[in-house]
Amino acid sequence: MAQIHPTAIVAPGARLADDVVVGPYCVIGKDVSLAAGVSLKSHVVIDGRTAIGERTRIFPFASIGF
Repeated sequence: MAQIHPTAIVAPGARLADDVVVGPYCVIGKDVSLAAGVSLKSHVVIDGRTAIGERTRIFPFASIGF
């Protein structure tokens, strides 16, 4: 099961692989797909029709898909 920090917000409809790690204060939109091994550090925001490929690491304060 994905590891989602309690302060993160993941919209219903977002697709997360089983081993995804979502760090503190991240926000994931409803049309986002995160593949296996994706790791979001803290304060990452991903929205829009966005797919993040396998084993991608996204570092703090990145905004993707806007």
